[in-house]
Amino acid sequence: MLATLAATAAATVTAAIPFPTNIAFDPAGGMWVTSGAGGAQSSDGVWYLPRGARHPRHVASGLHTALGLRWYGGKLYVGHVVSPSRGRVTALSGFDGTRFAKRRTILPRLRIGRHTVDSIVADTSTGRLLVGVGSVGDHAGPPGRVLSFRPDGSDVRTEATGLRNPYGLAFIPGTRKLLITDNARDDLGLERPPDELDLADLAAAGTPRFGFPRCTHPPCRAPVAKLPPHASADGLAVKKGKSGTTIAYVAEFGSSFPANPTGRDVRRITLTRRGGSYHARITVLQRFPSNDPLGAAIGPDGRLYVSLLASGKVLRYPAGV
Repeated sequence: MLATLAATAAATVTAAIPFPTNIAFDPAGGMWVTSGAGGAQSSDGVWYLPRGARHPRHVASGLHTALGLRWYGGKLYVGHVVSPSRGRVTALSGFDGTRFAKRRTILPRLRIGRHTVDSIVADTSTGRLLVGVGSVGDHAGPPGRVLSFRPDGSDVRTEATGLRNPYGLAFIPGTRKLLITDNARDDLGLERPPDELDLADLAAAGTPRFGFPRCTHPPCRAPVAKLPPHASADGLAVKKGKSGTTIAYVAEFGSSFPANPTGRDVRRITLTRRGGSYHARITVLQRFPSNDPLGAAIGPDGRLYVSLLASGKVLRYPAGV
């Protein structure tokens, strides 16, 4: 169900980060933003905006097409690209306000291809980190998956598979239910298949398999919410709603099909649990004139933050949206 467009005014936090891809916050409330638009650029890596500041600093370079990032155990974990077929997770530590003293490769050989290394989240109940890794091809070949690993890079496990590009990862608060945004394949025409908001219960037995590349529902897992085809459902931020609901925010970068320009928006998905499943109510918070929204995070103030890849901005939405 798609509700009427909401009138939402977002404030610009910064407009000085080239190609911002994702957002994370440290325990002190500082904002960290990955940067990268494909290929090696001098602005790639990590940017830092201290709490209350307006001018970001480029504090880690040489991490090309950086996308996922997460503070955990005093280290900043960053997902990035090493070559067209290989991605990596690197841990940065010893930050002095300007740069990091140490870099350590945590996951050195992540298989990638058409898609890269996606978001990183922490499973605080197990002390493990999770990272989304995209598929090699558009509609064939090894699928994308969600991997978990210990902070030192050991004991790597597959937590979910059958995904094409699991860009956004976020837990439903207080649970081990992991929400995942997934971009669907592009070879079946303008109107199908839908992008998805998926759910993997990490506390349940087995490894959930979703529909990519050639699986119908069932036996593969059905999505929690269907999103427009080719919308590029990417950044994901989640928080508790009222009356036991969960609010998921999805940044949809926008379609690469000019004849069907889906996406280009930020969506609010209210999830209400009914029996053993979730009912989704979808509201469009804001539409953009061109492909732009990409990363998403909930800040220490409880507000939604979204990065705009083409515009080089990070937006902050009002409380209560």
